[in-house]
Amino acid sequence: MDEIEKIKRDHPGEWISVRDKKIVATSKSHRVLYKKLKEKKMDSTYVIYSPTEKEKRYSFLFLVRE
Repeated sequence: MDEIEKIKRDHPGEWISVRDKKIVATSKSHRVLYKKLKEKKMDSTYVIYSPTEKEKRYSFLFLVRE
């Protein structure tokens, strides 16, 4: 199994920062994840979202605020 798919499977409903196929940080909130990365002075990481089973039924997930 692809390592990224395994990471996503193990962290449903979470934002995940990955570098060199290793988890740097995770959070339920993308804002909190961004804050964690800034505190660690991390850059050049991939950030992915692992959808829950319910969310997997949808092609896109958007939150629009004005």
